[in-house]
Amino acid sequence: MRFDSEPRLLALAATQDGLATAAQALRLGYSRAVISNRVRSGRWRSVAPGVYLVDPDLMGTVLPARTWWRAALLFSGPRSCLVASTALRAYGVHGLPLSEPQIEIGVVGGPSRHGRRPGQIAVRGRDEEAPDLVVRQYAITPEEIVVHDGLRVRKLEMSLVDTALESDRGTALSLLDSALHQGLLSREDLVRSVLLATGRRGVVALRELASLADERAESQIESRVRLACIDGRLPPDELQYRVIDDDGHLLAIGDLAWVRRRRRPLLAEADGASVHGLPAAVYRDRRRGNALVAQACDTIRFTYADALRPSYVVSVVKAALAA
Repeated sequence: MRFDSEPRLLALAATQDGLATAAQALRLGYSRAVISNRVRSGRWRSVAPGVYLVDPDLMGTVLPARTWWRAALLFSGPRSCLVASTALRAYGVHGLPLSEPQIEIGVVGGPSRHGRRPGQIAVRGRDEEAPDLVVRQYAITPEEIVVHDGLRVRKLEMSLVDTALESDRGTALSLLDSALHQGLLSREDLVRSVLLATGRRGVVALRELASLADERAESQIESRVRLACIDGRLPPDELQYRVIDDDGHLLAIGDLAWVRRRRRPLLAEADGASVHGLPAAVYRDRRRGNALVAQACDTIRFTYADALRPSYVVSVVKAALAA
């Protein structure tokens, strides 16, 4: 090993989330024996076949999702990219499950029939903590790959359509809403991408969801509650409805609201446990609720667990509207 191999490898790893490949180490002067010794001694950590965590500051830590994404890309080669749900996570689209059981990769032209099958990745050289690596059968072209935050990913609109087509309706609408709300793509881009998916299984249902997507939705709970109400023929009249008191002060913004032909507006609020479960937020919500009652507004609230039960959402809204 050359005297300058170590600093050069660490400098390279610093651009790759602390990772380096065996091929890169060999080019910098490491021998295979030295590489094996580093792994056996625990100085390097094998996170995928031929991919090592070499940054000493990251040893013994819980690796973030981004590091596993980088490892998957390094393992899969320069023609690979993150696709589908993994790409959406990289873009920051909300609405997917919190856990990531697998990393989805695509390869330009589609994976070779003679190449390594995804199931073989777990046989040797794979870290026990690593999510499963799945190579999707997408015929990706080089023009569909962009570099986002230093990672190769398939274009957002394509990844969004790919994921939505394979998701339940609530998840799909949550993803579409989130992408629009964050300004990651325009409604025109969304409609065009769905049209380009003509002929794919589930595209008719996706067109309907695309027409319902709304950039005003701020969370997947809101998206799921709204979809349940639409399916139950109780669509809200407004989203992000502003309640102003007699002095012109903003009292609240209702996530969903029914105001037409009603003496008192009905507001539905989506409660995220991470925010509304905190003591300070509980007292604040209580005070705000009292103010809304004084302002002649009716309110109902839904949690994430409620949002997963469309029939319950519909029954609560129907009862509130009939009261």
